[in-house]
Amino acid sequence: MNFVRKNIKEVVTIFCASFLFFMCFVSFEPVLVGAVSDSVTVSQSVTSEITISAPTDVTMSPSIAGMTGGTGNGSATWTVVTNDTSGFNLALKASTTPALQAGSYSFANYTEAGAVPDYTWSVASSDSEFGYTVEPATAADTVSSFLDDGSDCGTGALNTSDKCWDGFTTSDVIVVNRSSITASSGEAEVVKFRAQSGASHFQEEGTYTAIITATALTN
Repeated sequence: MNFVRKNIKEVVTIFCASFLFFMCFVSFEPVLVGAVSDSVTVSQSVTSEITISAPTDVTMSPSIAGMTGGTGNGSATWTVVTNDTSGFNLALKASTTPALQAGSYSFANYTEAGAVPDYTWSVASSDSEFGYTVEPATAADTVSSFLDDGSDCGTGALNTSDKCWDGFTTSDVIVVNRSSITASSGEAEVVKFRAQSGASHFQEEGTYTAIITATALTN
């Protein structure tokens, strides 16, 4: 009889222990299996870069007759690529003044009639001069002094071909200013050169050269 009571007591004890364990498991299960979350911020910096192409040297054409005069033209294209969201500016300068020289002989730097480039190229018959104009890939990127309204420079929103002529200096002059990134193919910025010797000007024979540097900087 005592044996039976002992067994019953053990069974009751085991049952109670099991019941308590089950109740604890039920009580804590939502915490054990409930979803929790956390987040992190991942950052990666991308640096600004800019490149500029190296165009081939320019041979002006046609040759100019030294005693009876004439006009020679040429152009160079610098392609600028940048991922800078503020864009870039392009500046030009000559290594010497006058820019176009052959030993001790030279063409004078083009002289504008006013404070802005001349809409129409004009050299007196008794002079010889060398100058340039710019024709950016995107007309809106042209600095205001090289923009025109169809008759004058320094005003309007046009970038008319072969208009707005200026002379080089030995200091950087910004001619293109873009305020946004370029496409991966870049922006092809054209610089046109012109030299003229007037019909009554005596220009010494020789091969005249000018070293023109284009510098692109991010804004």
